[in-house]
Amino acid sequence: MYTADEIRKLSVKPITNPQYLDNVGNPAVGGLYDLALGPPDSREVCATCMQNFSNCPGHFGHIELPLTVYNPLFFDKLYLLIRGSCLNCHMLTCPRAVVHLLLSQLKVLEKGLLHAVHDLEIILNRFIEQCADATGSEIEEELNRHVQEMLQSSQIRDRCSNVKNVCECRNKLISQFWKSHMGSKKCPNCKSRRSLVRKEHNSKLTVTYPSTMCHKSGEEGILDETAGIDESQLGKRGYLTPMTAKEYILALWKNEGFFLRYLFPGMDPHESSGFSPDLFFLDLLVVPPSRYRPVNRVGDRLFTNGQTVNLQAVIKDAQLIRKLLVFMAKEQCQPIKITEEIQTAIGGDSEPLDHSVLTTIPGQSIADKLYNTWIRLQSHVNIVFDSDMDKLITEKYPGIRQLLEKKEGLFRKHMMGKRVDFAARSVICPDMYIGTNEIGIPMVFATKLTYPQPVTPWNVKELRQAVINGPKVHPGASMVINEDGSRTVLSATSLTQREAIAKQLLTPSSGAPQTGLKIVCRHIKNGDVLLLNRQPTLHRPSIQAHRARILPGEKVLRLHYANCKAYNADFDGDEMNAHFPQSELGRAEAYTLAFTDEQYLVPKDGKPLPGLIQDHMISGVSMTIRGCFFTREQYMELVYRGLTDKKGRIKTFPPAIMKPQRLWTGKQVVSTLLINIIPDNCAPLNLTGKAKIGGRAWVKGPARGCLNLDSMCESQVVIRDGELLCGVLDKAHFGSSAYGLVHCCYEIYGGEVSGKVLTCLGRLFTAYLQLYRGFTMGIEDILVKPEADRKRKKIIERSRQSGIEAVRAALNLPEAASCEEVQGKWQDAHLCKDQRDFNMVDMKFKEEVNSYNNEVNKVCMPLGLHRSFPENNLQLMVQSGAKGSTVNTMQISCLLGQIELEGRRPPLMASGKSLPCFQPYDFSPSSGGFVTGRFLTGIRPSEFFFHCMAGREGLVDTAVKTSRSGYLQRCIIKHLEGLVVQYDLTVRDSDGSVVQFLYGEDGLDIPKTQFLQPEQFPFIAENYEVIQKTNHLDEALARMECHQANQQFKAIKKWRARHQNSVQRKGGFLLFSQKKLASLKAQLPGGEIKNGRDPATLQLLKMWYELDEKKRRKYLKKTNKCPDPSLGVWRPDTYFASVSETFENGVEGYINKWQSESSWSYMHPALSSDRLKNLLYLKWQRSLCDPGEAVGLLAAQSIGEPSTQMTLNTFHFAGRGEMNVTLGIPRLREILMVASSNIKTPMMSVPVLNTKKALKKMKHLKKQLTRVCLAEVLQRVDIEESLHVKDKLNKHRLYKIKFQFLPHEYYREEKCVKPRQILHFIETRFFKVLLEAIKKKTTKMASFNEVSTRKTTRKDLDDEQDKTQNNLEAVAEEEENIVDAEVDEGDGDATEKKRRKNQEEEVDYESEEENEEENVNENAEDEEAESGKEEEADGAEEDQSRAEGEDSQHLSFVSQTKKGKDRLLQSAEVRVNAVVESHPSIQDYTFDTENELWCEVSLALPLTKVYFDLSSLLASLARSTVIHEVKGITRCLLNESTSKEGEKEFVLQTEGINLTELFKYSDILDLNRLYCNDIHSMAKNYGIESALRVIIKEIKDVFAVYGIVVDPRHLSLVADYMCFEGIYKPLNRIGIQSNSSPLQQMTFETSYKFLKEATMMGAHDELRSPSACLVVGKVVKGGTGLFDLKQPLT
Repeated sequence: MYTADEIRKLSVKPITNPQYLDNVGNPAVGGLYDLALGPPDSREVCATCMQNFSNCPGHFGHIELPLTVYNPLFFDKLYLLIRGSCLNCHMLTCPRAVVHLLLSQLKVLEKGLLHAVHDLEIILNRFIEQCADATGSEIEEELNRHVQEMLQSSQIRDRCSNVKNVCECRNKLISQFWKSHMGSKKCPNCKSRRSLVRKEHNSKLTVTYPSTMCHKSGEEGILDETAGIDESQLGKRGYLTPMTAKEYILALWKNEGFFLRYLFPGMDPHESSGFSPDLFFLDLLVVPPSRYRPVNRVGDRLFTNGQTVNLQAVIKDAQLIRKLLVFMAKEQCQPIKITEEIQTAIGGDSEPLDHSVLTTIPGQSIADKLYNTWIRLQSHVNIVFDSDMDKLITEKYPGIRQLLEKKEGLFRKHMMGKRVDFAARSVICPDMYIGTNEIGIPMVFATKLTYPQPVTPWNVKELRQAVINGPKVHPGASMVINEDGSRTVLSATSLTQREAIAKQLLTPSSGAPQTGLKIVCRHIKNGDVLLLNRQPTLHRPSIQAHRARILPGEKVLRLHYANCKAYNADFDGDEMNAHFPQSELGRAEAYTLAFTDEQYLVPKDGKPLPGLIQDHMISGVSMTIRGCFFTREQYMELVYRGLTDKKGRIKTFPPAIMKPQRLWTGKQVVSTLLINIIPDNCAPLNLTGKAKIGGRAWVKGPARGCLNLDSMCESQVVIRDGELLCGVLDKAHFGSSAYGLVHCCYEIYGGEVSGKVLTCLGRLFTAYLQLYRGFTMGIEDILVKPEADRKRKKIIERSRQSGIEAVRAALNLPEAASCEEVQGKWQDAHLCKDQRDFNMVDMKFKEEVNSYNNEVNKVCMPLGLHRSFPENNLQLMVQSGAKGSTVNTMQISCLLGQIELEGRRPPLMASGKSLPCFQPYDFSPSSGGFVTGRFLTGIRPSEFFFHCMAGREGLVDTAVKTSRSGYLQRCIIKHLEGLVVQYDLTVRDSDGSVVQFLYGEDGLDIPKTQFLQPEQFPFIAENYEVIQKTNHLDEALARMECHQANQQFKAIKKWRARHQNSVQRKGGFLLFSQKKLASLKAQLPGGEIKNGRDPATLQLLKMWYELDEKKRRKYLKKTNKCPDPSLGVWRPDTYFASVSETFENGVEGYINKWQSESSWSYMHPALSSDRLKNLLYLKWQRSLCDPGEAVGLLAAQSIGEPSTQMTLNTFHFAGRGEMNVTLGIPRLREILMVASSNIKTPMMSVPVLNTKKALKKMKHLKKQLTRVCLAEVLQRVDIEESLHVKDKLNKHRLYKIKFQFLPHEYYREEKCVKPRQILHFIETRFFKVLLEAIKKKTTKMASFNEVSTRKTTRKDLDDEQDKTQNNLEAVAEEEENIVDAEVDEGDGDATEKKRRKNQEEEVDYESEEENEEENVNENAEDEEAESGKEEEADGAEEDQSRAEGEDSQHLSFVSQTKKGKDRLLQSAEVRVNAVVESHPSIQDYTFDTENELWCEVSLALPLTKVYFDLSSLLASLARSTVIHEVKGITRCLLNESTSKEGEKEFVLQTEGINLTELFKYSDILDLNRLYCNDIHSMAKNYGIESALRVIIKEIKDVFAVYGIVVDPRHLSLVADYMCFEGIYKPLNRIGIQSNSSPLQQMTFETSYKFLKEATMMGAHDELRSPSACLVVGKVVKGGTGLFDLKQPLT
């Protein structure tokens, strides 16, 4: 932050002229485009440095402000500061102890001593306890002493001061200070009451002075009296002008500066100079150089830049104020002390004064006018900084904040992402003849993309030819760069110029001999490396390096089919970008790290991405199928087509059939390819695997003997020594699937070979399909046999009748119920507020229809078709995985099935029809979207309409979810971008704070873990020789020992064998006392208790201390803890065989199995078990994650990329049976982005203990936990309404309301209430609630009439400001609203923006009661099932009367004797009176004294202008009023499930969360296995580590629904990061506040806010985080940028 003097020194000119262009259109002198600030466009020359537009850097100017204004950046902090200090004695109003404590804490935090913060607090508390009336200076001394000790004793280096934890701690302390200590009512120093300060419109402060004052006797302060409050001002309210405020702050600074300079370190630029709080105020405004706010010319009109307009407004105001000051000086009335300014103003303005100016300014006296103009100047200065600060001005130009923020702002548009050179973009088209690692480049690009190649004697010949060819002919060049850096562009026309340059390539140019080489920018040529990228770039494989292949005849980029999946590309017009690296370093990294062959496995879960698709699958299957033979010519041709780039001899196989003619099989062709591709020095491949096509598909007819599908079946793929002996190759082997042929080649021989395998297979299959096979699909592939078709029709006929059964079952109606009755019930369920019954009908329908669907499919599919697989081409496509799925074939040949929208059947309209062509509440499944037609024979119009509905839903969904998942991914990436594996194998953030000690708990890199699963060990054993050779087993064993790790494993085994069933937490003394205590107690009975211990225990203690070493060691040894696992003790990268325990167990198990197998096989194994074990260990060690791997980004991409595939149907809709669960992106946002504490669908699940007692009590517990609403026990409510007019004044309406309750037996099973409790509740609580609601309603209705929607005026805004006064830094508020807030960031989706805009426009006076026009007089039995609204009416039920224990209060009403009857009537009277007296509106009350099943109340209500419907109000109240509930829990379910041991057990599931309530039932519930999906409550009750596990499990479950697998290492990293500070923090802008890199915060969101805070705190960025590096153009510290190379110079 520059001070005013520094700005004056920097500035070249004060700007005074509000006109920026003169009449001719040239820049005006002294205006905002003055030439001294640099030329505004290319035609002018700078007046300061005499340079032209391209060379002049631009110069600053400044605007002098005649009066001080508040600095808009720090206005809110200034306001807090004035509010929290005393205007009388200029001290802060918080206690001294607080000040000194915070000061010392900030001092120790500067050095990064986190623990000291807590210690200081304890020290202070102890000190204050000892001497309660200690003065400030004493406290200060005491704390300073400790601070000095702490700073001296700490050995921490400087690096720790700027890490995440310290930043978070500092932020917390400071915000805590502002929140809790700056609001005291009285000044503790001078005892005067606090003045009320309020801010209005961010532009003025008003003060209300206190009405009384007390002077301290003999007050001799540092201050003279004037600085205090004048007597005259007591109790008044006035403006606090910036000048007064400045004086006041200066005075405050004199007293409190020592502390405040730590609170605002950024304001203290130089340690030496006295620190001044001037930065809260502005005396002048900087004017940026003209070139940064250029004039836009559109046609012949000029549009100036927004910044210029804002500055112009400030200049105009400044001029006006100067004129006013001159007036005041003339009239010599000076209400404000402005002497110097007036002097200067008079000196400047000597011409006669213009009184017309005054009339334009609002205000009575000149002083008022001055104030108003001053405030206007303030608001214009605010707009320069942030145009949103002034809410009243409508047409605004962007301020500085608007230039920085959002997607189009400086940070994101021009710093994080920049435009690049040497790139090409074009449409892509497929090409199966180039390699999978190549990219076809058209000639247009080849002549434009160049590479700067230095000329050396070795390449000079080639480069000379290139220079001679020139820029137009392909292997040419476009430019030569000389040794001194000057450039010569090669001319396209003049050959002589090019030849002359070509001759001089090696000779230095004229003049003194210079060091350095000439550089020729040559065209791209075959084999150069290009980076290819397709947007959206969602994960690492979206950018890969390919070799260029120049294709002269083409116009577009050509891409191999195999790469489509990685880029998610298709060829319907997709475009891709190619980037040409310009340095040897860039090329080297592209060839070795980013190359396509190396990117075979995706980091998400380590599965392969590239693979052949569609036609190649068909070809592959039909070529390797049995009975596919080739003659010699055909065999040779196919082999050649496959191996076009092979150099040298080709090995071939002998034919498979000799006589009658020599024939080769298709399998042999593939084998020939394989043995030729595998490098000569490696042993060929052995592989046993399965094909995608199952064994069943090949069965042709009934088997003759016993059928064994496992041996020699085409679905078993066996490769021995590189020869395919058995099985069909399909998607499972050369598609993108794990453990197939290509994957195994990649694993053993590396990426290059596997890439070649893919390329060659692609060429081979293409050739086979083109030359020999061909492929088509005809009508006969989809026809069904007549017999099957007849059966299909029968089933569909049956299904038409099944509808009524489904509805009956869903609504629990008897078999005998007639159609009309069922329809009526269904209608009730449909129109009822609570949709649960209706959903039930839906579910039942779906179940019914599904069964019919499956029946039809069973009849038609595979066996009912005319042709069967392999001959049936459609089946061949589906089975081999080429295209299509069984669903497609079924929809073609059988029926379309049930149409679903958002997970349920198509909705009914209000009329009860789904489409106008059906009857209302039609029972036939077809009216509910069950389409019985098929594509083969066509579908009816109504069915077609349903089908279109589903199709449209899919389109809408795709459009909506991209923006959602995009923002989610951006949030995760911005947070995790700095996490990198370091050289000590820890994962650290960019500031060095450790997030994980070993990446993913075991340190393995995900793509390398694929063959470390025990299932894959046999494969490793089969290919032992190749693997040991490529991994250099012998060299490794010669250098490494494994005994440390082995000893560790042995120690653990030994411990386990000894302590098989011991509890972990046992000590030696515990064991000793268990043995001896009983006998001691017998010896020493009783005796007095000393210090709470009886004599026996004291004796025991004495004996323990007297034990000799040897005996005591015996006890300790028995209880020593289990040794740590090897990974925790020995670093896996330097100690061989230090592996995770699961891997160790897997290896042990496999080795034992392998030994037992080889022992009974008669051959002696070539491979010893130790050797195999060592190989596995070595493979593990080789799979460790490389230092520099940006694991944070990989984790973010692996969560973000799959989230784009998740469709949006969030709810799993179900009736009573299941809970609703939030799924998909909404749930991910809850967990990651919002970390919300009240989630949408909270639930707990606890298994029930398997004892008889528990199972008995279970039912009762379930009843007790279920919430009961009034509506669920009401049968009906009758309302009689009458109007009473006694005289003019006394008019009222009389309502007679009769509540009729359901008999008890109706709800005895499910609900935990009795009629008496209900009645009691109605009397004591419900009437109050009802009358309260009526009152609210009537006042609301009355206000409707008077509302006139007018524009908001200043007054409204002022009032609004008062309201917001009290929430200091509304952080809590922001956390709540963060979900909506991200939309302002420009990242939320557009739809949401529109929706919010519409919300703002409607003035919405509808209340929920209005919308519930529902008549209660209908027999409301169906309300029994209502769960009621979640919101409780008026919160009146918080102190819910738990009516179990209150039976004593209600006298029992059913007693037989006469005496009893009297007493009964008396108590009834008491109750009636109590009700009538409870509220004046209640006139009369009666109730059913016998069975307590009804009650009746009369209400007298005053007449209102607007009539309102009491019945609808009652209905909604009854639904939302809760009679009985356990806080937080709405309902319970008992589900049956099987435990791990396979036993059946019950699980109690609750909707809503209340852990403490469940803890009471430890005798019923197995609380050790309690689980709940609310992460905050888990963290609260079980600690942060369990919350961490819950996060991992929850994210995993969200993905599992969609069948997506994400490696747990990614999830554990994200969870560890979110819980890094010991609390669960979201990945949004709340969470990034504790980041130690301000630049990373600014490039995320709300740049202006973070910039302000960083300035105020004087924060500095170490430029370690990736964002910061990108902003300033440094190499990111990760990957190959993690290390530096040092070269010895000697």
